[in-house]
Amino acid sequence: MKKVLIVEDESLVALEIKSTLRQYGIESCYISDSVEEAIEIAKKCSPDVVLLDIYLAGPKSGIEGCKEFKELGIPVIFLTAYSDEKSMSGALECEPHAYLIKPFRRAELYAAVKMATKHKKGEQEVINICGNILYDPRKNMIIRDNKEIILTGKEKSLLDLLLKNRGRVVQFPTIEYTLWPDEPISESTRRSLIHRLRQKISKECIRTITGIGVILD
Repeated sequence: MKKVLIVEDESLVALEIKSTLRQYGIESCYISDSVEEAIEIAKKCSPDVVLLDIYLAGPKSGIEGCKEFKELGIPVIFLTAYSDEKSMSGALECEPHAYLIKPFRRAELYAAVKMATKHKKGEQEVINICGNILYDPRKNMIIRDNKEIILTGKEKSLLDLLLKNRGRVVQFPTIEYTLWPDEPISESTRRSLIHRLRQKISKECIRTITGIGVILD
């Protein structure tokens, strides 16, 4: 049975989350209102995933707690009412499994927990592209806003290339040679492929550098 640790200093919110998970058959839920206590619970109970509020009343923030939970090998899903650039930037630096903005839908919460627990157990390899956008390379699938989006073969190849070079610009000639090694292709073909992938994932995550190449942030 999946075990979930809820770290939330608003008791009503924590109980609502616990009730939601029970409706989906997840009974083993531990609740804590501080990072310090939650770390001790995690060491004793080994939860499959931690639902972690970013801004807690205790001395340690959720971002600090995220790093400690990851050292224990436990996936973290951030829960927050804040979607401003500063909050998201700080949270994403510690690479949580997902980032849910309150109020979130019940199905969205369950989907994130399900993905995180499968990832921990190695049942499938799911990669966080950015924010709440996930990539399942085994199924050629993007999971965005709780929807499954299938990638074509070329779209998958381009995304895999960008992931291997994450944070670095992949130049257009490299893309063309890697994806079409035996045939010359037109600029419009390459541009169309990049456009489709950005549409399926996010124009904020995948950026085109005019005249140079593409980068996955």
